[in-house]
Amino acid sequence: MAEKITLDEIKEIIKAEKVSPSDLFGVEDLTTDPFVKGLVESTVKELKGKLSGEYEARKRVEKDSNKDKDETTDEMKKKDDKIKELEIAGAKRDATELFSSKIKERKLDKQQEAFLKSKQGNFLPEDPEKLDKEVDTFLDAGVEEYKVTSQIFGVKAEEKKDEPKGGGEPGTGGSDEDDEMIPD
Repeated sequence: MAEKITLDEIKEIIKAEKVSPSDLFGVEDLTTDPFVKGLVESTVKELKGKLSGEYEARKRVEKDSNKDKDETTDEMKKKDDKIKELEIAGAKRDATELFSSKIKERKLDKQQEAFLKSKQGNFLPEDPEKLDKEVDTFLDAGVEEYKVTSQIFGVKAEEKKDEPKGGGEPGTGGSDEDDEMIPD
């Protein structure tokens, strides 16, 4: 009769020959083994738990981050709006002095000046950096509105007399006269 090999002897031979279980058995045999199957399932379950916890933690952090980002964006928008509002208020204040000087430059009559000053409260600058241009545009529109309004009420607008611009006094100068400004 043949000699029986014990389980311990088989293990010693496998260790001595450095044979792995996959060399002896196929994938199906190894995965259906209850010990290996239990080990794989517990490892997968443990890994899923860790990954799930990590996923939930990242989701919470991302949610909090988005919330903080939205709050910061809202605060920045409020501050930008407030800055814009203050700039416009400052420009409107500066426009008061600019209105007076522009009206004097235009040499308007008293009625036109009074009309434009009554409309000055309606002026709202859009861009404080272009205040000068906006005041000119507003005054131009105001003068046009005055013309239309005065025609409706039958007030005749005074015609401006063109005054000579620049140069010296109009006189009877000629090439025959001695010019006092030219040295001899």
